[in-house]
Amino acid sequence: MAAAAVVLGVSSCSEDRDPVYQAPTTYVLNVPAMQDQYIALEKGATLELVSSQPDYGYSAITEYSAEMSLSPDFATFESLEPVDPTQARLMLKQEKIAEAICKLQGIEEPEQFEDFYGDPARVDQLYFRTIAQLSGVESSKIVSNVVSYNNVRTYFAVPQPGCIYLVGSPEGWAGPTEANAAHYEDWKLTEPKDAIGSKVYTGVFVMPTAPMFRFYTALTGWDADSYGSQPDDNPIDFPDLTNAEGASFTTPVVKGKGAFNFPNWTEGKMTIVVDMSDSKNITLTITAGESEVTVSKYIYLVGSLSGWGAPEEGNAASFANYRLVDNSDSGIYTGTFAVPAGHLNFRFALSLSESDGWNNPNQIGAAENDGDVACTLAGGTYNGSYVLGKGNWAFEIDQDCNMVFTVDTNNRTVSFKQE
Repeated sequence: MAAAAVVLGVSSCSEDRDPVYQAPTTYVLNVPAMQDQYIALEKGATLELVSSQPDYGYSAITEYSAEMSLSPDFATFESLEPVDPTQARLMLKQEKIAEAICKLQGIEEPEQFEDFYGDPARVDQLYFRTIAQLSGVESSKIVSNVVSYNNVRTYFAVPQPGCIYLVGSPEGWAGPTEANAAHYEDWKLTEPKDAIGSKVYTGVFVMPTAPMFRFYTALTGWDADSYGSQPDDNPIDFPDLTNAEGASFTTPVVKGKGAFNFPNWTEGKMTIVVDMSDSKNITLTITAGESEVTVSKYIYLVGSLSGWGAPEEGNAASFANYRLVDNSDSGIYTGTFAVPAGHLNFRFALSLSESDGWNNPNQIGAAENDGDVACTLAGGTYNGSYVLGKGNWAFEIDQDCNMVFTVDTNNRTVSFKQE
């Protein structure tokens, strides 16, 4: 019996091995249950793909993504991020599918869509494949077979730049109404195409001598949507700007009808930038001549510093105080914030969602799963990487300080430094 016990003990230990990684060889995407059913894509809805889980030799948190094409050979395709990238049951936003269709068809304007698809739009056959991979392990990447949805009707889904209107003496003080919409096409300031949603509006205009103007966010008449130099309907002179190429200044903009007046200006080009990204701090920047404009881009600090507000559009005003900025289109965002002594935990949102911010898929953190990841500041500095997810970097701060937060979206790295 003692000998048998020894044998059993050896056998038990030999089977209790650490898990060993293996590169997967099979990965199957199931034929959709609604493959042949008519589907009209719509904003707010999702499309489902269900795949198997690759065998990595042990239970692992796997990142899933999808690719879509209009042809089964995937000669051209667009990548799609699922709502939850850690689930083999991939839920794809239908609005993102509609955007991908427009990209694949080379459609950028509503007129192009109507000419190509007709009204109502014809149906398409869409092809999908999915990709599974362990974070940071190249050999773990595996691509599924191709499946299709065969009866899909799409819609025009190309994000369009927002705009505001310059109203004043340069255009003849025409009323800012829908009846004059065609007139104001030549007097729009628009968001750059690479900064849609930024609420930074730019335009270059040939200004006559001594121009006077204000701005309107909609063509709803004289009173409702006017922004100018002061609340009262009286102009304020700005005598310091001359026609010297590159001469520039920035001044506040408020809700109201006070015009910006330039009595010393002689006819010439003027670059105008109205930054409405912070509703409490709207600015106007005027530059003499035609000037290239780089729009600042932001990501958002989500956590104890920002009061754990949900990262959604409804909280944009409060998040204006907790933004990291990229002023040079470099993909590197920085921000300096006052940090009190005590427990500090946070993650970031690459953008604010329209609603239900806690399910915002653009959150990045120290880990995929929601919760604190204990970290330390070595010599007052922390350097590391980030992943898509809700894991919080967590620190115990021994005294009040300022901290510089840096997020490099090119390399998916972060740096936090006490000052």
